[in-house]
Amino acid sequence: METIPITEAKARIAELADRVAREHDHFTITRNGRADVMLISVAEYRSMQETLEILSDNETLADLRASREDFASGDTFTAEEVRAELERRRSQTE
Repeated sequence: METIPITEAKARIAELADRVAREHDHFTITRNGRADVMLISVAEYRSMQETLEILSDNETLADLRASREDFASGDTFTAEEVRAELERRRSQTE
């Protein structure tokens, strides 16, 4: 992450936007020497919003915690078991 003054950001906005979009760079833009705004990609912003939604949903968090505990204790399924279960469910709906 690079920190640049707003005057420099204005002069380089096209370059900065390209780097943010292509390389997922982040830029902190300062105004009067203080960090004021961040330049990030829309994709990254959307991802952060989705993460915040997940973190604010207690039921989803409980499911994630349970999944981690299951994984840590070895309570998992093989890929073959998952495929077989999906096939079984598919055949029931046909």
